Amino acid sequence: MKHRFLALLLALSLAFSVLSLPAAAAGTNAALQTAVTLGALTADQAAGSSGILTRGQLAQMLAAYSPYRSTLSAQSGTGKLFTDLAADAACAPAVRVAVNSGWMSGYSDGSFRPDEGVTLEAACSAVLSLLGYDLTTLGGDLASGLIAKAGALGLTAGLPASAGQTLTLAEGSQLLYNALTAQTSEGQVYASTLGFTVTDGVVDAASVLLSGAKGPFVAKGNESLPFAPAAVYRNGEASDSAQLSAYDVYYYSESARTLWIYNRRAAGRITAVSPSAGAPTSVTVAGVSYTLASSEAAYQISALSGGGVGQVVTLLLGMEDEVVAVLTGEEADQVFYGVVQTASRSLAETNGADVQQAVTVLCTDGQTRTVSADKALNFPAGWLVEIRVSPEGETVEALAGRSISGQVNAEGTALGELAFAPEVEILDTTSEGVAGTIRPSRLSGVTLSDSDVRYYTLDENGAIDRLILDDVTGDLWEYATLDDVRQLTEFVGEQIDQALGSDSGSAGSQSASAGTALASLLPSTSDLLYSAVDGSLLSTLWNTLSSGVGTAASALLQLAADNTSGALSSLLGFFGSGANYVCWRNGEQVSYQTSVKYPVAAGGIAVSKSTTGTVRAMVQLMPVMVDQLGAASVTSGGKRYETADDMQVYLWYSGQYYATTLSQLNTEDYTLIGWYDNFGCAAGGRIRVLVAVKKS
Repeated sequence: MKHRFLALLLALSLAFSVLSLPAAAAGTNAALQTAVTLGALTADQAAGSSGILTRGQLAQMLAAYSPYRSTLSAQSGTGKLFTDLAADAACAPAVRVAVNSGWMSGYSDGSFRPDEGVTLEAACSAVLSLLGYDLTTLGGDLASGLIAKAGALGLTAGLPASAGQTLTLAEGSQLLYNALTAQTSEGQVYASTLGFTVTDGVVDAASVLLSGAKGPFVAKGNESLPFAPAAVYRNGEASDSAQLSAYDVYYYSESARTLWIYNRRAAGRITAVSPSAGAPTSVTVAGVSYTLASSEAAYQISALSGGGVGQVVTLLLGMEDEVVAVLTGEEADQVFYGVVQTASRSLAETNGADVQQAVTVLCTDGQTRTVSADKALNFPAGWLVEIRVSPEGETVEALAGRSISGQVNAEGTALGELAFAPEVEILDTTSEGVAGTIRPSRLSGVTLSDSDVRYYTLDENGAIDRLILDDVTGDLWEYATLDDVRQLTEFVGEQIDQALGSDSGSAGSQSASAGTALASLLPSTSDLLYSAVDGSLLSTLWNTLSSGVGTAASALLQLAADNTSGALSSLLGFFGSGANYVCWRNGEQVSYQTSVKYPVAAGGIAVSKSTTGTVRAMVQLMPVMVDQLGAASVTSGGKRYETADDMQVYLWYSGQYYATTLSQLNTEDYTLIGWYDNFGCAAGGRIRVLVAVKKS
C-alpha cells in the first residue's frame, strides 16, 4: 500500500511539474511538384523556385501544360526561329510550340529574349491564350484587363504579385497549376481537355502520366534507362536515387522523365486462389489477398503449372500492390523483421482436428503479414520477431535485442558511423505492439540511445538497412485536448473529502480538506484559456499551480502518516478506479474509457493504446504561448518548436472547440497556445495541438 501511495504521489507531482514549467509545417507544394512531374521544371529549378521566371522558362511551362508536352522532342533541331535563340537551346522546342500556337511572340528586332523576366500581365496573357481566350475582346487598359480576366477565372489565386511585378518560378508554377482547373473559352475544365481527372478541385496528374508510362518491368540488376530521370519515386516517395536492384519492379515515362520503382514483396505459403485454381485472378499470401496483374503471374500460381494453394512463393508487387511476377524455389527466400500485433489460436480440421496459431506482424517494410507459428509457442503483442520464408515453408522466431546508439546526421543518411542504406526501412514501435514506418528524415539531428533502438540489421555493404525503434518519435500516441474538466476535478475533491470525513480519528479532522486542496490545483480548460487571454497563463495561474504542489503533497503525506484505516484505502481506491475522459481529437468529440485515473489536468494530452484499442497510458502535454507561426514550426519566447505533420488546430470560444486550419490563424488577432509532447521521446517535442482564442 505504501508503494502504491508513493507512486500515486509521484505521478501527481510529475503532472503538476509539467504544467508549471512552461518554456519562455513544411507542406508539399502541389504546384511545384506538378510542374516537376510534368517536366515544366527540373528538380534544380524547383529547389530554386524563388528565382525569377524567364520567358524561356514560361515557354517550357506552357508547352508542358499543353497537348504538345509529349511531342516536344520532335521540335528539336528544326531550324533557328530567333536571333538570340539557338536551335539546340534547351528551351528552343518549347519556344517554337509557344510561338506557333500564338501563346507568346518574339520582338520586332527578331529576338525572343529568353532570359528576360516575365511580368504578371505577360504571364496572364500567355496562359489566357493557352486557354483559348481572344485577348482583343478584353477592352480598356490591356494590363488591367488581362489581370482582371485571369482573376475572374481563378488563375491568380494564391499569387501575391501585382501588375508590373516580375514573377518567380514558384508563382509561375502556381499560375499554370491554377489553369488546370480553370474554364477554357469553350466552357470546359482545362485539365479535362488534357485527359486529367479533376475531383473536388484537385487535379489527378498521375492518370495522365501513367497513361503514357511503360511497364511494369522486373529488374535483373543495374538496367539502363533510355533517358536520365528528372523525378524518381521509390515506393511512392520521392527519391534521389534511380538505381535499380535485382527484382525491383519499375515503370517509366520518357516524356515526363519520371521513374517509379517498387521493391515491395509478399512472401509465404499460398492459402487461397480465386476464382479458380485453373484461372486465378487473385492470390492470398500471409493473410493478404493480391490482384494478379499479368497472365504470366497468373500462370505461375495456377494448377496448370503445378502451383496454387500450399506453394511457397515471393510475390513482386507493383504500383497498386498488384502481383507483377512470382518467385519460387530458392529465389523465393525472404527474411522479414517486425513487431507482433496479435497472435491467435483456432481449430483446424483439414487433416483431422488440431489447433493452429496465426501470428500477425507489422514488418519494417510497412506490410502486415499473418503467418502460421508453432501452437506451443507464445508471441505476445509487442515482441520483435523474424519471419523466414524458404521453399520448406514459413518460420517465426523471437528476436533478441540488438542495439546501437549515436546521432543521426542532419541529412538523415547515417546513424553515428554507420550509413543508412538507400532503401533503409525504419519502424517505430511501442511495447504494446503499436507501430508505424517513418522516413529517415524524421530522425535528422536526433541522438538515439541504446534504449531507443530495439533491433537493426546491416546489408552486404555494412549499411543499416532495417532499424526498429522504441517509441522514438511520439507519433504512435494519440493526441487530443481535454474538454472542460472543472466538474471532474471538483468531483475528485468531493470524493476524497467524503472518504476522509467518514473515518473516525484525527486523520479525518486534520486532512479533511486534502481533496478540496488537490481539486483547487487542477485548472479547467476555461481557466487555461481565459488566463491566456488576460496574460496570466505564464504567471499567476501557473505560479499558483507550482507553489501549490507542496501543499497537496504535504496533505497527502500527512494522511499517509496518520491514517492506518479506511480513509487512505478509499482515496487510493478512487484513483485506482476507472474514468471517462471527454476530449476533442481530429476535430471530433471522443471519449476515452480507462480502468484507472490518470494525472492529466486540462488542455492537450497524449494517449497510448494497445493494438486492441485499450488505453495503456495518458500523459499531460506541455503548454507554450506561441508568438510566431511558421510553415512547419512555431516560436515561443525565441525558442523554436516543430509542429507535427498531423497537428490539430482548434478555435476555442465560450467553452467550445471548433476545428480549423493553421492558415486561418495569426498571432495578431489570436492568442495561441501550443501543446507539445515532453515525455521522453528522442524525436518528440513537437506541437501536437494548437488552440486559438480570438483576442477581440
